[in-house]
Amino acid sequence: MTRASRLLAALAGLALATPLSAQNARPPQPVVLTNVRLSRDAEAPPRTLVLANGRIAAVLGEGAELPAGVRVVDGAGALALPAFVDAFTTRGLEAPEAPTDLDRDSSVEANVHIDMREANRKGIRPAFHVADALTLADEDLAGWRAQGFGVVHVAPSGELLGGSTAVVSLREAALRDRVLAAEVYLAASLRSRGWGYPGTLMACHAQLRQFFLDARRQRLLLARYAEGRADRRPPYDRDFAAIDPVLDGAQRLLCHADSENDLRRWLKLAAELDVPITFSGGAEAWRVASELAAADVPVLLELDWPDEAADPDAKKEESGGKGRKAAEPESEGAAPSTPEEPATGEPPAHGEDMPAQEPESAPAAEPAGDAKAAKDTDEYEEPLGVRRERRRRWLELRDCALRLHEAGVTFGLGSGDVPPKKLVERVRTLVEAGLPEDVALAALTSRAAELVGLAGHVGRLEPGMDADIALWSASPFQKKATLQRLFVDGAEYEFEAAAAPAGAPDEGVQLSGTWSLTYEAQEGAPAKLVLVMDEAGAVTGTLSFTPPDGSEVSATLEGTVSGADFSLQTQLDLEGFAAEMRIEGTLSGDEMSGDATWKYSGGEETQAFRGTRVQDPQELLR
Repeated sequence: MTRASRLLAALAGLALATPLSAQNARPPQPVVLTNVRLSRDAEAPPRTLVLANGRIAAVLGEGAELPAGVRVVDGAGALALPAFVDAFTTRGLEAPEAPTDLDRDSSVEANVHIDMREANRKGIRPAFHVADALTLADEDLAGWRAQGFGVVHVAPSGELLGGSTAVVSLREAALRDRVLAAEVYLAASLRSRGWGYPGTLMACHAQLRQFFLDARRQRLLLARYAEGRADRRPPYDRDFAAIDPVLDGAQRLLCHADSENDLRRWLKLAAELDVPITFSGGAEAWRVASELAAADVPVLLELDWPDEAADPDAKKEESGGKGRKAAEPESEGAAPSTPEEPATGEPPAHGEDMPAQEPESAPAAEPAGDAKAAKDTDEYEEPLGVRRERRRRWLELRDCALRLHEAGVTFGLGSGDVPPKKLVERVRTLVEAGLPEDVALAALTSRAAELVGLAGHVGRLEPGMDADIALWSASPFQKKATLQRLFVDGAEYEFEAAAAPAGAPDEGVQLSGTWSLTYEAQEGAPAKLVLVMDEAGAVTGTLSFTPPDGSEVSATLEGTVSGADFSLQTQLDLEGFAAEMRIEGTLSGDEMSGDATWKYSGGEETQAFRGTRVQDPQELLR
């Protein structure tokens, strides 16, 4: 592990799923689901769905005669929607590393090596199938179902060519009964695990080009051999065979890319290799939206952004004119007003008018809210420019889906490696920001089903479609909406309402204070957390630690507390390595534990942690 990686490993974090509880699932059986709405309109007429053999057998109108001898479930006026489709996730998969060299070792004494070995395949494993290695546990399935999901599209990650993705049902059953499609996309990325070639971006391009050239050459050799030509018989190669559907245009590469540069690199490389592609990730896809729309390249968009960054100018706008008190009209002949320093302590922006100075006799205003807390605890406050940049970046990530919609780019929504609850919450955020509800719903149902090759089976409530149905108390994009019942392949699941509203801390839970954090495989002294939690569960604070080189690192963080669980986020800059960090865990009195995950340009890492509340902060200095 590199030195920078060790520094990051001391500060990692992964979101912990906290699914709603569900009662035991009933096995699929004929069911008549009555009195449900198929529209978000509260006045929509009631409908009846007949479910049999795991499918929707019929959609009946009000007053229709019901089939005899089947169980009747009263929907009580609930909103019936297709169960959600998670269009892209990397969770629940333990994929082996790609093979490196498939050639037989040759004797260096007998021959001088002047050519590259043909089967140097580090990072190349197109013959791998997710459906053969999926390890989603029952609690993982329950976590998705508790948010209204019935289907999930799982993709491998971390290799140049990672293998075929799979779409699976979230019903409780053996894996062989849940696989809906085993060869949807061929996953690709511009990175490879481990050390050595290809360890650079240029080498990754070279390795991919070489493999595709070799695969086309293999096809030619096989054709010549079949014709009886006097060529040497080509070797059996399962990786070359696995790439054939892509070369024929029958299967797309699923290219993972977040940055604008990587998105453009893949567009050029796909054109060069003459293969169809779809993007996953897509954090900066809005920057190339016109090219994506013109080339008809869809995006499986991850909504993997940090919690909302506070707007440092919000209070200024509320008070009028960027926080500066509007100058009173001066009477004729009055002396010019004297410039006043802004309340934030930042100099006025270039070209802005200076406000009138308050009389010296006026008492100083008491700082409010976060500013008062910072003053009382004498905490470091980041420069205004840093806070504005963090807000700007958050808005870009949030609004990517809006820009893609405006440009006419086809997209579905996926959770990536975050819990499905986060995905639903962030879709609600998108709707609040202006994404039409119909577009958001399609990106989780019909459009997502289309992009994972299941448009004829899931994503719509029509006769002949799979019985994947979610009953909601209201539109799922309203914060108070609750999932009441879910059918997956006709199997029924009922859900209990949450005991407390989301984001509300349990009685007696208090995260405020100074904490000492110790991580697995940590080098050096414990990290220090200084946190302030308000009554609603909002948390602000600082994280500081001393790396092995003796330097001091400090960063501000924000988060929330829900029940006894907490989630904290921050941005780190360690020796030039930028990382996004998430700490999530559970509080028990003066103890906390959980996982910490960070993402950086080379990937991500996770470490478990334990924390203890420090009664005397001076103890951390001893």
